[in-house]
Amino acid sequence: MKFVMIGSGAVGSYFGAQLQLAGQEVVFVARGPQLRALRATGLILCHEDEEIHLPAVTATDDVTAIGAADFVLISVKSWQIEAVARQLPALKGAQTRFLTLQNGVEAASVVATYVGAEQTLAGLVRGFFELEKPGQVRHVGVQPTIIFGQLDGQITGPAERLHRCLSDTRVAVELSSDIEAALWEKFLLVTALSGMGAVTGATIGDIRDYEPTRQMLWETMREIEVVARGRGVNLVADILARTMAFVDTFPPEATTSMQRDIMNGLPSELEAQTGAVVRLGREVAIATPLNQFIYNSLILQERRARGIG
Repeated sequence: MKFVMIGSGAVGSYFGAQLQLAGQEVVFVARGPQLRALRATGLILCHEDEEIHLPAVTATDDVTAIGAADFVLISVKSWQIEAVARQLPALKGAQTRFLTLQNGVEAASVVATYVGAEQTLAGLVRGFFELEKPGQVRHVGVQPTIIFGQLDGQITGPAERLHRCLSDTRVAVELSSDIEAALWEKFLLVTALSGMGAVTGATIGDIRDYEPTRQMLWETMREIEVVARGRGVNLVADILARTMAFVDTFPPEATTSMQRDIMNGLPSELEAQTGAVVRLGREVAIATPLNQFIYNSLILQERRARGIG
């Protein structure tokens, strides 16, 4: 199978490498220092004391030169999805499937407007991945996982083929019949942790182990749960307890990508995460005061990072 990784940062490089190690044809789409490193020295995956080196990978910055793919995995930041989606028809064949792996709950609908809902798969990633330097990705903690599904909940042949390909790697994989619920479950987790981490400047371990911030994290997640249920999302009854128990398994030093971007003065996924909670809640007349507070606390820094105002 031919895989194209759109956005070969930490996440795209990690999963693309796992697919290549399993014998799949993989093309990495990257730019700048990452593209140069991929072409010159390949990819290095780091996990605890283990290093895996792929000395030769195929990398390009020209989507139009790749041709039709079997599967396109899209792992750019959520705020980049619109610009990327416009290029996707160049990779489309009759059976191509496009898998979105963004944080947030809206990326798949954007992609579907350009390649069609039938050929769009929505998905999410679990795990902590960091690009230590160009060409070198570190994974810590949680088992690397991809959960994905068709937008209409159907289990199709192409989706099953993708599931088989991913199952041949060291990645855990789940084909979901209710991907909307799965996306909101992660959205609840990562948005609350990202916002809390960015406003406190603290690690996940610090936030969860200090009772006042642990309670604030719970209440932030609770607001997101209420918005999801208000929008008809079928979350499990014990979603908050289950999510907090999951947080308790994370490496104490871990941080989220949005938090790191904000703390480093870079453009972030603030609008697609905390901003989306506020906006999507407002659409169904649900107030989200804690998420609004977090958003208001971070928006000026976000605007500076984007050169606005």
